[in-house]
Amino acid sequence: MELSEEKVSEIDIYIREINSWNSKADLTALKGYENIFINLFLDAFTLLPFIKDNSSLIDIGTGGGFPGLALKIFYKNINLTLVDSASKKCVFLKHISELLNMKNVNVLWGRAEDLAKEKSHREKYDYACCRAVAGMSSISELCLPFVRIGGEFVASKGKDAAEIKQAKGVIENLGGKIERIQNIKYSFFNEEKNIVIISKEKETPEKYPRRNGIPQKRPLKA
Repeated sequence: MELSEEKVSEIDIYIREINSWNSKADLTALKGYENIFINLFLDAFTLLPFIKDNSSLIDIGTGGGFPGLALKIFYKNINLTLVDSASKKCVFLKHISELLNMKNVNVLWGRAEDLAKEKSHREKYDYACCRAVAGMSSISELCLPFVRIGGEFVASKGKDAAEIKQAKGVIENLGGKIERIQNIKYSFFNEEKNIVIISKEKETPEKYPRRNGIPQKRPLKA
């Protein structure tokens, strides 16, 4: 990964805008330039080896644009769709993508449970991603319906690989298959996580995702 002067400048502008908008849009609980760079940008950049440029990517629950908009700094030709249920965050996402002159960025205000039922979004994307705050079963139910057959769901998870493996049956019922669990270690601040690559092998049954809030409240079990 090379950070050119152009990319450094874009990241600098992005972080300053986050700090400027944070009080009114509630973008992140993180404070300070370095914390935001490490915990949001560097964390997003760990997904770069698993996503190709000139592809379509949907980022579910993107918040301040992570990981999707951060990946767009490197992969300019990604056709990016950002989804968030908070209108203020969507206003910020439109603002920052325009400020950085990013092309082919579509910001959608709504919930994944609803958007995944729409023909224009269901099984239309090469990749889906999210910064996983929910369990593996829950985020798989929310994200896999957006991925085309042959595409991939790239999930950024914590270091507990057991929780990921326990969701194997649920993922298969949703049309996916765990292809790889890549452990990532951040040696400079003694942390680690797992990136889960899930290939889409068959159509997700129409009943998924379930109605709003249910995937998180009542995670599927195999």
